[in-house]
Amino acid sequence: MLLEGGSGNWHWSFSGRTVWFHSEAGDCWWKMPRDFKPEKTHTDLFRVATYTLLSPWVKGILDDWEPTRPHGRFPGLSFSGGIDSTACYVLMPKETVLVHHRRSFKSLLKHDGADRLFKHIRRNDGRLVHSIPSNHERIRTHWDKPNGFSTDLAAAVHLILLADYFDLKGIALGMPIDNTYLWHGYRKRDFGETGWWKKWAPLLSSIGLDLILPIAGVSEATAVHIVQESGLGGVVSSCLRAKHPGCGRCWKCFHKNGMLGHPYDINANEIQTFLNQRPVRTSTHALWWVNEQNHWDQVPDLEYLKDVDFSWWTKHYARSFELLPEWIRQGIQESIEGYTEPIQDDSAFHTWNLFPDAP
Repeated sequence: MLLEGGSGNWHWSFSGRTVWFHSEAGDCWWKMPRDFKPEKTHTDLFRVATYTLLSPWVKGILDDWEPTRPHGRFPGLSFSGGIDSTACYVLMPKETVLVHHRRSFKSLLKHDGADRLFKHIRRNDGRLVHSIPSNHERIRTHWDKPNGFSTDLAAAVHLILLADYFDLKGIALGMPIDNTYLWHGYRKRDFGETGWWKKWAPLLSSIGLDLILPIAGVSEATAVHIVQESGLGGVVSSCLRAKHPGCGRCWKCFHKNGMLGHPYDINANEIQTFLNQRPVRTSTHALWWVNEQNHWDQVPDLEYLKDVDFSWWTKHYARSFELLPEWIRQGIQESIEGYTEPIQDDSAFHTWNLFPDAP
């Protein structure tokens, strides 16, 4: 046994290359690299991994615990293979360890697009993306939730478990400004003062893993621009439903792949459903794209937003650099400054609220 909860309601074990997590939600597993040695993995990593997987439902996981793991040497990227994480790949240093979570249970979501990108990276950049199979997205189903990540940081649990194996100093996530400085994509907030940042950033740093958000100050539109400028625009796809260039009928095909010139069906059921939600899903980016493509006929009740100044959406918020760990900040900042201009002090961004009547 690698680690057990004080109440005995969860524990970690391993068999061969497989690391197991046992809890009231059942058993889940990760298939690790052949030379991974779980007994040489710091117990802090198993404890925080447990917290990312169970904390919405199980309390007391971190009680009476004092972290002791020191920082490693390298940054790691939770690399989904979508546009946002690919923008992070472009921005981060070459020594970044690239680690992919491979969903290993029956699902409508596919890895074809990610695999295509990873092969391109291996062939052209000589860099390996480590793909780690796991079924941990099934944990939520025990609490009558659909398959998915238990918490935002569960999307990086594979890097937490492999932090000693890869000698990691930090973990990067592809979170654009839509999810950081904008509340639900439509209302400005101070992300550095949110409960999310104050919860996760100190916790990860306490186990020697600084939280790195390379694109926290840029939009999904700018992430696409970075990917295009890097020469990966013809390779990457954010669609999880079909092979490259995507299904053309999902929300990601509309507002992400569409920017890359991939076709989409504006009348597709999912696209129409999200366009007709109020607030609109991923509001600012979706409505910026509606404006760019003159799709206002699809949202006639919002046509009054045609006069809103969306110009800041393709710029960067300089204050976001303050969230980056000092040891990696300069390179990422200089790269972003090379791609975009800063948002000015008189920009509409600072008082942004597309749906003031929304909760």
